[in-house]
Amino acid sequence: MKLNALDLNLLLVFDAIYRTQGVTLASEELGLTQSSVSNALGRLRDYFQDPLFVRIQGAMQPTPFAQNLADPVKTALGHLRQAIEEQRQFNPATSQRMFSICTSEVGQRVFLPKLLAHLHQVAPTVSVSIVDTPTDRIDASLTSGEIDLAVGFFGDFGPNFYIQRLFREHYVVMIRENHSKIKDTLTLDTYLNSSHISYLPSSASHDSLDQLLDREFSNLGVKRQVGLRVAHSMGLSSIVSQTDLMVTIPSRLAETFKPGEGVRVLPLPIDIGMIDIRQHWHTRFHQDSANQWLRAQFQQLFQQ
Repeated sequence: MKLNALDLNLLLVFDAIYRTQGVTLASEELGLTQSSVSNALGRLRDYFQDPLFVRIQGAMQPTPFAQNLADPVKTALGHLRQAIEEQRQFNPATSQRMFSICTSEVGQRVFLPKLLAHLHQVAPTVSVSIVDTPTDRIDASLTSGEIDLAVGFFGDFGPNFYIQRLFREHYVVMIRENHSKIKDTLTLDTYLNSSHISYLPSSASHDSLDQLLDREFSNLGVKRQVGLRVAHSMGLSSIVSQTDLMVTIPSRLAETFKPGEGVRVLPLPIDIGMIDIRQHWHTRFHQDSANQWLRAQFQQLFQQ
């Protein structure tokens, strides 16, 4: 007797007849004709080489073999139904799912505090893993499900991906509180002739900022002076507060630095445009209830 020779749909018929004690009631419950249920019962009898059910005083009574089979079949069908329902309807209040999100260091500082505070209220047993994925591997990681979302300033990954814009971001300049050359206003001339920090975080297309700045400086006939290159925002405010170096950064990153850190933020005196901060996901997971829920949280918390 080989399990792969059994049509598992027949187990639904077996369970229905066992519970209702009748072919008619079982057919009504399953939405099948009586002849279809009778045919399925015949196939079950042939497979198990047992009558399974015998009509006694108008009811289908199980044989000893069927009685021993009933609980395992009921348990197996219950587990299957539960698994299907969990996939169809994600329950954040009880889920222990860990979501993997690809974002830059800027994204981690901007998104995580608000996101985690929100999850603590609505999904206390859900956890988050921030992954540092090279930009040329993000599309493959989204496709495989290794990461659930990529959130930040990324290019398009192709036709098999969805994109949703959360907000538009602009750049500002951070300088030390008592800068030797800058008082209340940062002029274009001072900006062009100052020494800069080049901030290039990983897992982002943020290096395009350097390209934009280099192009604007070149258009104005000035070579950009870079006195320091960094890959992390940790310690950035300390460096700026103790030097005359200035750094051009996204406005929301600037907002994460506290006023007491000895720095201040000024408008960028050149126009390099704005960037779209978006969330990206693969079409494989577009209908996945857990992924849908996660995307909805980012939309609710950050979309403008």
